[in-house]
Amino acid sequence: MALLEGCLTQKALYDDVRETRDEAYESWLRIRESGDIPIPAENLTMDESVRIALLYNKSLQAKIQEREVARGQLVSAYQLALPRVDASAATSSGTGDADSAKLVLRQPVFRAGGITAGLRAAKLYAFWSDESVRNTVQTVIKQVTTDYYAALLADNLCQVNRDAVTSAEAHLNDVRIKRVNGVASKYDELRAQVDVANFRAELIRQENNLVLAKTSLLRTLGTATDAQIHLSDHLKHVPVEVSLEEAIKVAYKNRPDLYMAELNIRMQRENVRVLQSTYLPEIDLTLSTGTDRERDGDDEWSGTQRAALEMNWNLFDGLGREGERIAAKARLKQREIDLKSVEEDVFLDVRQALLNLKNADEYVESQRLNLQHAEEGLRLAMTGYREGVNTEVEIVDARSALTEARGNYYKALFDHSMARLSLDQARGLLGKDLEKK
Repeated sequence: MALLEGCLTQKALYDDVRETRDEAYESWLRIRESGDIPIPAENLTMDESVRIALLYNKSLQAKIQEREVARGQLVSAYQLALPRVDASAATSSGTGDADSAKLVLRQPVFRAGGITAGLRAAKLYAFWSDESVRNTVQTVIKQVTTDYYAALLADNLCQVNRDAVTSAEAHLNDVRIKRVNGVASKYDELRAQVDVANFRAELIRQENNLVLAKTSLLRTLGTATDAQIHLSDHLKHVPVEVSLEEAIKVAYKNRPDLYMAELNIRMQRENVRVLQSTYLPEIDLTLSTGTDRERDGDDEWSGTQRAALEMNWNLFDGLGREGERIAAKARLKQREIDLKSVEEDVFLDVRQALLNLKNADEYVESQRLNLQHAEEGLRLAMTGYREGVNTEVEIVDARSALTEARGNYYKALFDHSMARLSLDQARGLLGKDLEKK
């Protein structure tokens, strides 16, 4: 028992795992110092981000191996049709000492359609694996695009707060000049200082969010997470006009999950055919040759050759096949129901994406008008303050309103970009441009 267990104890196991983790850390340091980790270009566009992710994203790299799994299953399925060759040899000692050797070739001739059904099922799985990879590609593209948009939003919010700090500092200088001239009070100066401090604190928070957003983007890309990058694209409003019926038609034609569900049905049908073929006889052509000798006798080798058609018919196996056939038909029904469920999901996804896009359009327009009003409000408040009409509190309120309006406008652009992205995913269009190339 000790030999079988290999002296494996909990402490020994965890010591070995910790040693492996230490080696992995040392390997990471070497790769980091050698510069072998891919680093994206400093000016990074959305298209370039997608291209890099398709090359280096770890989840996609792992999923691509599914194609090799499918290829292995297809190669293995050929054993149903190709001949099998077995060689054996034996030597025995005892009452009669003897040696023997034998070579047997067995070629399947008849399996009642089971051979072709098995091969078709393996090929269908290869097609299914391709759609599974395409589904993962679309998931990675959506994640990269989401991270890129999130980083753009964080960058814009940083700029909004930088502008707010600059404006507040300029106003503080005006207040100090007015106080020297006896026009402003100590309270006005303190209030302006608090305004500057608040915007600086918010700027620090937004800068931290930007660092985290860029790190998340680089992590999705599969590149060095501490690379210095500048996002070259911008958040923008791009109207999309598409009807529900047209979007559903495009989705039915392109969604990989629909293809996968359809292929699952076809694979299960082939499995049912394979099980049904087991009710009929199996016929094989066998060719064998052998040689043997008895060492106690004349000690000479004698050979035998044999060719035969063999039939094996399992007439009753205790209802084992019948149980498997019933289960396989039930699984086929499950796959058909799954396809209907996915089709319903497609309708829901497209409808929700279109509603979100409509709401995002209205939100962008409302925030654009709100931003214009906030800009005009601050301008009027500043003019009135210089003329002695408005107070310091009104300036602070107007600047805060403008900062909030600018932030909401960029958030509206972000929401609209995400709504467009969701619609493209719902229609199965993510990565279609790459397929054309």
